[in-house]
Amino acid sequence: MAKNPCIIGVGMTKFGNLLETPELKNKTFQELVAEAAFEAYDDAGISPEEIDAFIVGNMLPQTSLSNSQATNCSDWLGLRYKPGFHIDTACSTTLTGIGIARDMIASGKYKNILVVGGEITNSYPDMENDFPLDRKPLDRVKLWKWTDYAVDHNYAYQHFYGFDALIGVFGLAYMKTIGLSFKEFDRIMMQINKNVRLHASMNPKAICYEDGTLEEEAKREGFSSVEDYWKSDKNPFIAWPVRKKSVLNYADGASAIVLSSEPKKFTKKMPVEILGYHWAAENWPWDGSSEKIAFEGAYKMAGIKPKDIDYLTVHDCFQSAYLTSSEIAGYLEPGKAWKAILDGRTRFDGDKPMDTSGGRHGVGHAFEASAGAETYEIVKQMRGEAGKRQIKKPLKIAVQHNAGYALHYAVTVYKTAK
Repeated sequence: MAKNPCIIGVGMTKFGNLLETPELKNKTFQELVAEAAFEAYDDAGISPEEIDAFIVGNMLPQTSLSNSQATNCSDWLGLRYKPGFHIDTACSTTLTGIGIARDMIASGKYKNILVVGGEITNSYPDMENDFPLDRKPLDRVKLWKWTDYAVDHNYAYQHFYGFDALIGVFGLAYMKTIGLSFKEFDRIMMQINKNVRLHASMNPKAICYEDGTLEEEAKREGFSSVEDYWKSDKNPFIAWPVRKKSVLNYADGASAIVLSSEPKKFTKKMPVEILGYHWAAENWPWDGSSEKIAFEGAYKMAGIKPKDIDYLTVHDCFQSAYLTSSEIAGYLEPGKAWKAILDGRTRFDGDKPMDTSGGRHGVGHAFEASAGAETYEIVKQMRGEAGKRQIKKPLKIAVQHNAGYALHYAVTVYKTAK
């Protein structure tokens, strides 16, 4: 019997574009979160009537039309009159919500809680027509203007803050610290993206699922080798030494998780225990401490060491996180993450698997739904339900890492429960 509250159900929509993706076309924010929630209910074998409380995450009211999503979504989730509230720690929100829900259940007041997160990043309501169901494409300048409300405008923007530049700085810092040449670093980043696209090509929920692997895309674009494609004008630098394909793809979508103190009552599927978690918030300028603090706090609560981890997922808005965060986590040897990646160890069929969903490039990044999408992947992997991308070795301990903009680190430790 699990000692801690467990995840008994997970759900998520296809990640894509509300204006283009057939599975998502013309849906509202409420419809997105309801779709994810009812998949999670079905997965858990639970009904909305048996849910005691709920948490809803959303970052961009400009695209979802509300900054009070618990009230707006309550009916859609089948949870009218139930205790519910809206939270926002940006991209770590659903993981933060899992920690809150865990402790709400552990308090004894609640038995079953739904955590759901959703985001729309590709369009916004056409209010000029006074009909919010009509949506217009959202250009990246406007999206980032709204997203950057998460940054300290009184300080950071007065001191030359810029997200694109940071992408390059993190990559450059690793390259210089380890002593890699640009040519070596570029080859490592290409291999990371090959892994990401391989995993996404086996994940029907992923935004890149239909596009296939990086090798297949290169061939479609008329390149004789994936290396030539990687270095071509099709893949320009975002900020040297990092290229476009090493960062996120924007997505619309939702994810949902059901937690319970009595898993055996609802399902025969393997419950996944929330063994520990920790968060760390940090304002600009970032000094790197918060990420390490979040990992160490989660490990301490869970009573584990890095050597105990069977699977790690990192927040890969920029894919240099596979190098830096995996080493900070203690999952890969300091200064040697690049070698583990080149040796194929971090693929789904390697001995140090990471981010087998496809991550924020392959699955796509629907801000406040993305952490829940990675939880979805962890639960599927720990149950042995991940299909073609199923990790080959048995999983007992998994660790999830997310970074909420700007900046809230969240780390959670999961364990398969009997």
